[in-house]
Amino acid sequence: MSGSSNPNPVGAAYRWVNQITSIGLELAVPFAGGYWLDQKLGWSPALTILGAIVGSYLAIRGCIQLVRDLEK
Repeated sequence: MSGSSNPNPVGAAYRWVNQITSIGLELAVPFAGGYWLDQKLGWSPALTILGAIVGSYLAIRGCIQLVRDLEK
């Protein structure tokens, strides 16, 4: 069925889950890393805020890429 015009719905669902999970991790990992470093170094909340900013940038970039993929 390589010439089929209907995409595999299970494959499409896996791609969606992958993209959404990636966006969530792009937001959460820098924030959590900043929080962890703040606890270790005692710089609270400087690195948590920096992690949130970096994570937000990465998540927004991921959302933009998701929208571009949807437009194709």
